[in-house]
Amino acid sequence: MNRPTRRHQHIVGRLWNALADHLQANNLGDCWFDIDVLLPTGSVVGPDISILFSEHLDRYDKQKGDIIGAPDIVVEVSSPTTSEYDRTDKLSEYHRSGVQWVWFVDQETLTVEEFQWTPEGYLLRQVVKGGDVFRPKALEGFEVNLKRLLRE
Repeated sequence: MNRPTRRHQHIVGRLWNALADHLQANNLGDCWFDIDVLLPTGSVVGPDISILFSEHLDRYDKQKGDIIGAPDIVVEVSSPTTSEYDRTDKLSEYHRSGVQWVWFVDQETLTVEEFQWTPEGYLLRQVVKGGDVFRPKALEGFEVNLKRLLRE
């Protein structure tokens, strides 16, 4: 698999920083990037960003440095080469494992899609175009304009 592009890394890094600041400032939980997640299905995935709310921080294994169980939110920054895999195989694993919220960020357009888990499949809750403010339903009080965050 190819290494992430500079743009992909900037999106993940800056979004992770904004999320980490918000989570810490509001005692809501914690987030990680470049971490292995052992899902309840037995699959190991590596979301671009994984978030655990405070009540689920015990899912982080400090000794192994992994998340064991379903994160509350996963963020996938998709590129043309990863989009199909992210939206099919990974999304299916996330659903079977009970990941409550999945965000897809298109690295070209900076469009954010927020999906919420339901027993029947994920429900698309909102689509926010690049340059508009994303206010996730999953994370009260957090808002971000990715174009501003990336200084575009």
